Amino acid sequence: MSAQTVCFLLAARGAAASLAGVLECRGERLRLGDNGLYLRGGDLRPQAVWCDGARHALAPHAAAAFEWRHFSAAQRLASRAFCDALLSRHPALAPALDAGAGWPPRLTPALVAVHADAATRLYHFVQQGEPGGLFLRCGDGPCGNAPPADWATFEAMLAGQQGRLAALRPALGDECWYTKWRPDLELERKFTFEGIPDTWRLLLRCHAAIAAGELADFVPELDREIQVWDYEQHIVEVLGPDAERGYIAFIPQADGRMTVKRKWFAENSELRREALQGDLALGLDGIEAHVRSLTSAPTRRLPAYRRKRFDAQFESLASGNVFGLYMDVCRTLDGAHAFSQCEVEYCRTRSFGEIRRLQQDFHDFSAWVGAALTRWGVAHRQDLTSKLDFVRSAAGAAPVPREPQEQT
Repeated sequence: MSAQTVCFLLAARGAAASLAGVLECRGERLRLGDNGLYLRGGDLRPQAVWCDGARHALAPHAAAAFEWRHFSAAQRLASRAFCDALLSRHPALAPALDAGAGWPPRLTPALVAVHADAATRLYHFVQQGEPGGLFLRCGDGPCGNAPPADWATFEAMLAGQQGRLAALRPALGDECWYTKWRPDLELERKFTFEGIPDTWRLLLRCHAAIAAGELADFVPELDREIQVWDYEQHIVEVLGPDAERGYIAFIPQADGRMTVKRKWFAENSELRREALQGDLALGLDGIEAHVRSLTSAPTRRLPAYRRKRFDAQFESLASGNVFGLYMDVCRTLDGAHAFSQCEVEYCRTRSFGEIRRLQQDFHDFSAWVGAALTRWGVAHRQDLTSKLDFVRSAAGAAPVPREPQEQT
């Protein structure tokens, strides 16, 4: 976290390349990365307004926190109150304010300039939530040892981004900004607990530590911070040649339909082939027939279990890579066997650039989780134990020996 100056470039309504004003703020606890800028509520203190071609300093007593979000009613009221006061002093900003459906106008800035590492970075808004909002790096402004300090430079920065923003515009809504490295592969690291810890409190502790900045460059992913899952899994192990080996999991949905997940692996590993299909019109009595439609290899049915999972997702501001932290407790349906793990899994990437740093981010995030579990005295081991191992053990079924592979 750092204190830095951020400048919101305010375009005139209906004229994207026309600069109507700049709101210069001081951020006291900015989370700034090469890929993302994470702004939290209450962190922005206005320092000056640029309009009419000049900079107008704001008196310290008049510089209340700038509430730019409109996620909740309280945020919308605070935003409009701020804009009313700002507009009364600087009416030239009126073209930049957005008035909606009978409400007083307010600022909804999309483009932010931040000077760091002798260059000006430009970030575009993508998402907001109750704790804050995220902007993704979309381009660069001038280089130099100081931030932009004149109106012409701001005008040139906004005008220079129009081509880039036009190309990005299709990805600026909903979840279109997400990409994923190898959607057919699963990348995850496992920490198997000795016994069954309080996984809910453990997840909350991890979330609070990362939200407070304990893991550099990572922040909780907005609107996906904590999730609770509780569902059955019915496992069919696929035997035979290595190309078919693994398992098929059938997960009944709350609406009576079925999700089917298949994983291919001859040996446990952190990288495995995976396919997921949901909303199938399939009941438990149709499992065997569906398995036959997926593979002709030998199979065996293993004990079903219930999986209770507490999830949190975290995003790298350096790369946009998002990792899930999953706390699992699995119990066979008869209650005779139980098993608990923490998994770190690569989920997706949110970036306007190329996917990068994936292995490094995966290692750094996983290493922090393992160190935190050790530091907090949570008995565990990092291993490759899979859910298939758990149900095999519950059934007293040993792994089937692999067939010799042809040498090529």
